[in-house]
Amino acid sequence: MNSRERTLAAIRLQKPDRVPLDGSFRDDVWSGLEQHFGTTDAEVIRRKLGLDLRHLVLGPSAEFAARSAPSPWQIPDIGVGPRNLVLRRENGWLEDEYGICRVPNSTGLYWHYVFHPLAEASLQEVRSYAFPVVRAPERYESVSAGLTRWKSEFICNVDLSNIFKTSWELRGFDRYMMDLILEPQLVDTLAERVLEHRLEQSKQLIRRGVDMIRITGDIAMQTGMMFAPQLWRDTFKPRLKTWIQEIRREAEVYFVFHSDGNMEAVFADLVEIGFDAIHPIQPECMDVAEIKRRFGDQVCLHGTISCQQTLPHGTAEDVSLEVRERIRCCGREGGLILGPSNVIQPDVPVDNIVALYLTAQDFTLDDFEE
Repeated sequence: MNSRERTLAAIRLQKPDRVPLDGSFRDDVWSGLEQHFGTTDAEVIRRKLGLDLRHLVLGPSAEFAARSAPSPWQIPDIGVGPRNLVLRRENGWLEDEYGICRVPNSTGLYWHYVFHPLAEASLQEVRSYAFPVVRAPERYESVSAGLTRWKSEFICNVDLSNIFKTSWELRGFDRYMMDLILEPQLVDTLAERVLEHRLEQSKQLIRRGVDMIRITGDIAMQTGMMFAPQLWRDTFKPRLKTWIQEIRREAEVYFVFHSDGNMEAVFADLVEIGFDAIHPIQPECMDVAEIKRRFGDQVCLHGTISCQQTLPHGTAEDVSLEVRERIRCCGREGGLILGPSNVIQPDVPVDNIVALYLTAQDFTLDDFEE
C-alpha cells in the first residue's frame, strides 16, 4: 500500500498493511529532526518518519500579504503552504486577517489575545462584520501546488477552525462564554455567519480536490467539557451537521473533528453527525481502549500517543511500548491513524520522536494478530 491507500483503509475502518502515521511539530522541534537526520529537506524528513498525510495551508489575500510579515509563532508546514502572516501594529500587537490581535507570552512560544474585533459589537454589527474574502484565488495557490505534488500518493488535508473557536476569537473568550447564556440571538447570528464563511471555504477547497477537512478548536478541558454538553448540542451540533452534509453533497470528502481534552460527553454526537475520525484522543483524560471498544466500529481514532507524559518524560523504549500497545488494542483491524496527542513540544527528546515513528513502521498489522 502507498500512504494514500493506507490512510483510506484506516479511515474507512478497514485493515491497512501498517498503521498510518501523522503528526505536527513546532519549529524548534523540527530543527532537532533536521539535525538528527542530517538534512533540511522537509520532504526527506517526512518520509523517514513515515508520515502518511500531507497538510496544506490556505494563504492570505494578496492585499493582506502585501502589508504583513511572518508570524513569530509557527508550526512548520508539514505540507506546502505559506507561513501565517500578521500585521505589526505600532503598539506591538500582531493582527491577523480577521482583525484579531495577539502578543507573545513570557516564554515567546505562545501568545495572549489582546483584541477581539467584535468584543463590543451590537447584533447589527455582528451581522455586518466583513469576513476575509474567501474567493480570492491567490489563497488557494499553495493548496493547489500541494495537491499537484502529493494527491496521487497521500491524503491531503486542510484545517479550518470550528464555529465555537472562531466565534470566541472574534468576540473574546470570557464575553462569548457569557453570551452563550445571556445573548442567544447574538450567538446564533454569529454562528450562522461563521458557518456561511466556513462552508464557502470548504467548497473552494473540495473543488480543487482536497481529500480531508479537519475542523479544529478545543471544546473540552482535561476534566470535561468547557460548557454543558446540552449547550453544545443546541448551538453547535446542528451547524456542524449542516457543514458536513452541505459539503458531502458536492464531493466525497473526509471530516475529522479536533479538540483537546475530555470530550467523551459528546463523542457519540460527533459520530452521529458524520465525522470520519476524531483527533487526538488524549490518553491522559480519555480511556483510549474504552473509546475504541465503544466507537471503534463507527469512527477512526486519530492521534492517541501521550504528549504530556510518555513523549516528554519517558524513554525511547517507553514510547515504543506505548506505540505497540496502542496498535495492539486500537489498530489491529484498522480504524487508527497514529500520532501524538498534540503538537510535539520542545521538551520532547528527538530520540522519543524517532522511536514513535520508527516503531510504528517496523510492524505490519499482521504482527499484532492474536
